[in-house]
Amino acid sequence: MAPSRALARMLPLAMAAALAACEAQRTGRSVATEGAGSTWRWRAEKMEVSALSTPFPATAEAPASIEAHVEFFDADEDETKAIGALAVTVMFDGNQVGRLVADLEGMGGHARFWDRATRTYALRIPLSVDPHSGRTVSVRAAFDGSDGSRMTASRDVRWPEPGR
Repeated sequence: MAPSRALARMLPLAMAAALAACEAQRTGRSVATEGAGSTWRWRAEKMEVSALSTPFPATAEAPASIEAHVEFFDADEDETKAIGALAVTVMFDGNQVGRLVADLEGMGGHARFWDRATRTYALRIPLSVDPHSGRTVSVRAAFDGSDGSRMTASRDVRWPEPGR
């Protein structure tokens, strides 16, 4: 039999196998993972406050603020999105100086806070004080997942020196 004829006979079988595999993936079969009874392979299992978090000293036009970047990771340690409520608090000298809560339950919260370039949630949080240069603020994130999961993370961020 000519090679092209053999390929022509095998093509329908290969297509059927590929479609069956795609159907299993689409319906969620063969993608179960351990943990919290979840069957979604890419669910958030770990959270970090990213080193990309950036302080912005006060200017004549705007109060001091910090852009907190919070990232989530799945079981494979890949960045992923999360479903739930994300609260980020900024502490300075033991006092809360800023707080923002992001509702990540629906598409609106994801569209508003998800940064495609960094694959993090970016929250710009206005502060009630402008810390002195060289001091640190503590960025603390708490997440309550819609599946009942809870995560916390924090990072100290040094306030920048004034521009010369």
